[in-house]
This record gives sequence, structure tokens and C-alpha cells, in this order.
Amino acid sequence: MPTPANPELDRLADGQAWKAWGPYLSDRAWGSVREDESEDGNAWKHFPHDHARRRAYRWGEDGIAGISDRDQLLCFALALWNGKDPILKERFFGLDNGEGNHGEDAKEYWFYSDSTPTHSSMRMLYKYPQAAFPYGDLVATNGRRGKNEPEYELIDTGVFAHDRYFDVEVEYAKAGPEDLCVTVRAHNRGAQAAELHLLPTLWCRNTWSWGPDRQVGGGKRPELKAVPGAGTAARIAIAHEILGDWELLADRDPAGNMPALLFCENETDRQGLWGQPNQSPTHKGGINDYVVGGARTAVNPEQRGTKAAVHYRCQVKGKGTVELRLRLRRAAAGDGLKDHAALTAARRSEADTFYAALHPAGISDDWKAIQRQAWAGMLWSKQWFALDVPAWQRQRREDGKERQAPRRNQAWNHFSAGDVMSMPDKWEYPWFAAWDLAFHTISLAYVDPEFAKAQLLLLV
Repeated sequence: MPTPANPELDRLADGQAWKAWGPYLSDRAWGSVREDESEDGNAWKHFPHDHARRRAYRWGEDGIAGISDRDQLLCFALALWNGKDPILKERFFGLDNGEGNHGEDAKEYWFYSDSTPTHSSMRMLYKYPQAAFPYGDLVATNGRRGKNEPEYELIDTGVFAHDRYFDVEVEYAKAGPEDLCVTVRAHNRGAQAAELHLLPTLWCRNTWSWGPDRQVGGGKRPELKAVPGAGTAARIAIAHEILGDWELLADRDPAGNMPALLFCENETDRQGLWGQPNQSPTHKGGINDYVVGGARTAVNPEQRGTKAAVHYRCQVKGKGTVELRLRLRRAAAGDGLKDHAALTAARRSEADTFYAALHPAGISDDWKAIQRQAWAGMLWSKQWFALDVPAWQRQRREDGKERQAPRRNQAWNHFSAGDVMSMPDKWEYPWFAAWDLAFHTISLAYVDPEFAKAQLLLLV
């Protein structure tokens, strides 16, 4: 009997080409030891959550349901706003070791639903309340609880009462190694209509501001800019000295309206954080300040920069759904959205075929679903990880203060990796642990033996 067609196996055999893009973005980079410039080694307090929307990262980016290229030069993720939060929801929130009564803890709900090894088909679900996100309540209430008391979770705050929340699903389907169809679906689980701002966001990791120790990616500032008269879809052109020319296409909203395009620079807001002059007229938090605060000068009126968002403002009916379509690819002719649905459906079907061949014979559909989602969690938990320790130890403090000799990682001068790694948890692990990496290879070997071998080599 001939072997049934299995396109995902063919893609795996194609080497690294189909892995050029993947879920290599962290769920949380603030508080990372890689961003720590403090004298006391307290990374959480040195780079708190409130800094994350205004301070450019040096050693890795973060975002919700995010993807990037293998060198994390260009990043894409979803931001949201329910009209009530004090800030855009651009990344996951949680408590540090001193704030949580049981230590460090994420206070969000998200689920890695599916992924193939080459990330030709991926889905992720995030649950976003329609009420204001209770940042202060989570910190204060957990701070009052002792070790013998239960943790105070997001659901305990009441923000999900009466099903007043959105299930937001992000799905990726690759038309080619460097051609990604993106679908965003927002389901209103409540009975009443609710407003939701959806902001698919594209930005370049800042590789141009750190002087002689900047990382690979070049010193020339890349550029994102709006393309006027782009036809049926909004279009952002991307020019990068390493990646070349790319584009993001964004369909009209469900009501037929063209979305707004907002631009700022992925630069630190030094004025807002430390009272020092900024390096550019706009900064990393510009889109937040424009959407949430109404600051008209926070974004570039010329519609260019190193960070951009497609701004959809949707009224979602009670129990209703809105769906958005985008495409990120190398610059090409055509609108790129006509075959979007067909490509997405085809990649889902191919993922079904791939996993059907891996499931043990005779197990139930429930066990198949559990096994497949477990693999999805492993595959989504890849991160681009780079750290040149000697450069990290030399780098100047961004707040202008004189930097003392760093207290951590003095013995890691040999480490200068910059690669995609399997992480124990994309939320809470700002460093990798060799023992966890070794354990991961056992599970990963079933779905992607070559990646598992590559991870073992990182331990040598």
C-alpha cells in the first residue's frame, strides 16, 4: 500500500526553511535577568511591568500570541483594549516572587491550542475580560495573603462574572516559509454587546541604539511605513537591512471599514521614565498613549516608524463573533487575501493528517486531543534566546546612571548563544535551565527529532 500524503512531514524534511518563522516571542520579557542592570540583582524591581510599554528591550521581545523570525528582528503580536483598562493589553501580567503569596505567578488565562512542528498551522486562545483588568487588586490582595492561604486568581476578582469576557483566538497558517496568513477571531461570551479594540502590532527589535555592543541585526534603523492607495486592504511596508522588504496586509473590518494605521518608534520613553530627553519624537508607548489616552502627538502623523499597529475598533454583539484577516510576507504583487481562508483550512487539515499518524492506535478522541494539545504547548514554548554575557556586563545603563559590576552570571562569559530554544515556560522563565531542556527533548523527539537533537547539542 502507498504511504498516504503527509505534507507536514515533507516540510520537516525541507530543513530549516519552514522554521524561519515561529512562536519565538516570549509571553513576558519584563523582569528578565537579561534586562537587569541593577546593582542588587533584583530584575523584577529594576524592570517592572509598568516599564514594559515604555522601555525598549535589549535582549528579547514579548507579546500575546506573538511570532518572529529566527533572529527576532521583526515581531508580530496582538494587542487589545476593552475601552476600560488603564493600558493596552500588550503582554501578560503577573506577580513577582515578593508579590505572590506563593511566589511568582501569572494572572492571566491563555491556552496553546495547536501547532505543527514547522508552525505551518498554529492556534492560541486568550481570555480577555470586558471589565477593567484588576492589576491593583491582584497585587494588593495577594500581598495580604499568607503562604497557607490560596492564591487570589484573576477569576476570583469577578471580572468574568456573567460571562462578560472575550475568547480571542489567533491562528497562523503558512502559505510558504516566509508567508503567513493570520486570522483573529473575537467571541463575545456575554449576552450584551461590547466594544473591543483589536490591534495586530508589528515592530522591529531595537538593534540600532546600543552602540558597539548591539546584537546581530545591524545598526541601520529599519522602517515601517503606510502604503497609500493600497486597494482593498491596508498595507504596511517593511524595509530592513537584514531581512529585506516585507509587507503586512490587513483586511477591512467586518463592517467594511478600512482600519487605521498607527506608527511610533520602538525607543525608550526616557522623558516619561527618568525625566531625560528622548531619542525620537515618539516612543514605544506611543500607540498606547494614542488609543487609551487620546494623545494625538504620540503617534507619527507621517505614518512611519519602527513599531506599527493596525487599529480595528469593533462592536461585538452579545454571543457574537468578529473575524479579521491579515497576511505577513515578503513584499509581493496582489492583495494576498483572496486565498486566505482556503490556505488556513488546508493547513489545519494537514495538521490533522500529521497528528493522526502519531497517535497510538486505539486511544479515544479525548486522549488524542490531550496529547495533541500537550505537543502544542511544547511547540509554542519555543523562544528566541540570545545573551552575550560579556557584552551584557559591559553595556551602559539606559537610565544614565553609572553601572556597577553586575552581581549575577559572572561565570557565564563563555555563553553567547542566539538561537531558538525550548523553554520551561514562556511566561516565567527569563533564563533557561539545562535540566528542563534535556527533559523536553524526550517529548519533542516524537514530533520533531531534528529539533530535539539540536536542543541536546546546546547542552554540550
